[in-house]
Amino acid sequence: MKQNPFSIYDILGYLTPGLFLISNFFLIQTWKITCDQSTISSLLGSIPSFKFEVFVVIFIFAYSLGHLLSFASSITVEKYSIWKYGYTSKYLLKISRPRFRDHFKTFYGFFWGSMIMIIILPTVILDVILGNFSGFKIFYSQALDDNLIQLIKFKINKLANTLGITAKNKFVMGNGHEGDFFRLVFHYTYENSKNHQDKFINYVALYGFLRTMTLIANILTWYLVVHFILIRQLNLQSILMIIISSIISYIFFMAFMKFYRRYTLEALMVLASDKDLI
Repeated sequence: MKQNPFSIYDILGYLTPGLFLISNFFLIQTWKITCDQSTISSLLGSIPSFKFEVFVVIFIFAYSLGHLLSFASSITVEKYSIWKYGYTSKYLLKISRPRFRDHFKTFYGFFWGSMIMIIILPTVILDVILGNFSGFKIFYSQALDDNLIQLIKFKINKLANTLGITAKNKFVMGNGHEGDFFRLVFHYTYENSKNHQDKFINYVALYGFLRTMTLIANILTWYLVVHFILIRQLNLQSILMIIISSIISYIFFMAFMKFYRRYTLEALMVLASDKDLI
């Protein structure tokens, strides 16, 4: 399938997050913790007028920054989601996964796991409070029903047998053993279902964008904490801003998990309805 050199993912996944982070850093730097008209006027008046060349440089910088943020979100936000809930393709099919604490048993796992948890701590705290204790995780980590799971596993095994992959390769068996089966499922469904290709592309763009925005919201929350501590204005209003920023980070996380789930489910359902695999 042919795509434009500058795709929707470039806009949603890279350019928009980069511009969003730059603009928010500027607003926080110039913001005074009051809400009177004079402060709002001074804030608006502090926005400089740029020439066209400066805008071009800003867009290029934002696009480059977006690439960096996208990669960083894949090794922080997405890594946390996999550690906590497992791969989407596996929890949908009720395939067992390592426990969350198992990832911290080695020195390497503990060090990098702790770093990730600190970076996205606002999201982690709300995921525990709202996701675990309040049951919000059911909206983005619910498994499929047993009959559909059995059908999808049958189709996956049928696809594996067609390609000469046996159970010895630990692809996926009736009980749901480990195996990187979704990579093959996605490529098969993408190549053999032209009507669903646009959906796949849109889902990837959306979950990539939301994953990056989750990281940005966490960065901004930490920036607010440091900023208010340094200027010694950690009052009720500033605390409220920090809480709101944390909530926004969790909303982005839930949306990321939702579209990550839809993207995976789309591929699995296309495979389940494939009449050639019988």
